[in-house]
Amino acid sequence: MAKRKLRIVRRTNNIPVLGVCEFCNMQFPAHQPLSGPSEAQAAIQQQFNAHKCKREDVNQAAAPTVREATTE
Repeated sequence: MAKRKLRIVRRTNNIPVLGVCEFCNMQFPAHQPLSGPSEAQAAIQQQFNAHKCKREDVNQAAAPTVREATTE
């Protein structure tokens, strides 16, 4: 399995407000109010560390739709 990685995708006044797991695209918001950049980063990092990746294979997700369309 590929390694997951946290990426900060949005900052406001140089304070991280939104992070994303690069493996499963799950989002992690920094809940307001936070006292500063380090507290916001820590809040996002904590959510990222606690999550379990649930990446769905695109081909498997599309397969049932194709089968349903062809059986009618």
